[in-house]
This record gives sequence, C-alpha cells and structure tokens, in this order.
Amino acid sequence: MTGTALKLIAVISMLIDHTGDVLFPGTMWLRYIGRLAFPIYCFLLVEGFFHTKDLRRYMFRLLLFGLISEIPFDLAFYETLFTPDHQNVFWTLLFGLMAISLMNMVRFDNIYLRTAAQMLIAIPFGAAAQLIHSDYRWIGVGLIASMYLFHGFEILKIGTGAVLLLPVFTNSIEYFGLLSYLPMHYYNGRLGIKRGLPGTILKWCFYAFYPAHLLILALIRDRLWIY
Repeated sequence: MTGTALKLIAVISMLIDHTGDVLFPGTMWLRYIGRLAFPIYCFLLVEGFFHTKDLRRYMFRLLLFGLISEIPFDLAFYETLFTPDHQNVFWTLLFGLMAISLMNMVRFDNIYLRTAAQMLIAIPFGAAAQLIHSDYRWIGVGLIASMYLFHGFEILKIGTGAVLLLPVFTNSIEYFGLLSYLPMHYYNGRLGIKRGLPGTILKWCFYAFYPAHLLILALIRDRLWIY
C-alpha cells in the first residue's frame, strides 16, 4: 500500500468522522470510522520526516495550514470564528514534527540513554499542544514521538499506540483507532504517484482538503441543514 493510498484512507475516514460530528451528532458509527484518520496522519508525518528533502518547508506547510484552518475548524465545531478552547490538528502535527526533528539530533550510542533523552525532548512539545488545546493535545504528540522512536518495530508501535489511545486518556471510541495499524502494516514505502507537477498538485490538494471540507460542512449545517 502506497503513501497516497494511506492518505486517501485517512482523508475519507476524516470526512466521514467530521460529517457525523457536524451534521449527524450522536451517530456514533460515523465517529468510529473516523478514528482511523489521526493515527494514519501521524504515521505519514513520521514517514514524511524520514523522506523530506526540506524539513523547514515541511514545517512551514503545517504552520500555514494551521493558520488557514483555524477559522473553518472553529466554524464547523463551535459555530464561531475563533475559540481558545480547541485548535485544529495541524498544530499537533507541527509540534510533533518539531519534537522528532530535535529527537533525531540525539546521538548517544547507548540505546537506553538515547531513548530516555529523546522522550524528554518530546515532553515540552506535548505540553505546548496541551497548553493551546490543539486536537489530540499531548496524546497526539506522544503518538508521533512513539512512531518515530519505534520506527521499524511494528509491535512496539502498536503497543504504545494502544496505551496512548486508552479511554482513560480520551474515551472508548479511540480504541477504534487501533484498526488504522492494519493498512499501515501493508505500507510499502512508496509514494504512489510520480514526483513533479502531478505529485505537487496532489500534495497541496491533501493539505487544502482539511480547511475546505470543514468550511463546506459548516456552510451546509448553517445554511441548508435542518435538524
């Protein structure tokens, strides 16, 4: 399974989830399907970190769409232009990418010392996500950090993912996020589309889909939808 295929699974899952949340509140089976999206996005972020040719541009894209997505996010979920209570997922992904970029600089030969130092580095970024109330908060940053730490060790990735998604930290529907590890298992390390203009256009489309679909859902609810 290519990276593009995984992105499509995540996008479709996210669309189903947000459609349920915004237009069909209380329809939980839509939310269950939506749990697949975030772990896949975390997985792809880590894969992107290992394959990117320009880390600063990667971070800039996340920052840019974090800013662009904030109003559509708040309109969709809070029916207001801005709320300090909850920020969109791009901020969590940005904090996660910043964390693993610094974690990658740790070069201790002792694996235990190296892992401990890397885990400590991730803590302030998790705290920042918690402080601004970004989507998934510190759990999201922790999931990204664990996928980086255990890159290549599938059992450990699943195990730490299971712990981080425990309902004691979130709620019981997050357990369905563990199903996302199935398509991840079949990831073949390939992008799935030729590089160049087609790949660039598709990449930006995936980024733009997040704020665009939230804005459309908000407009449907507020202008067309009757509960």
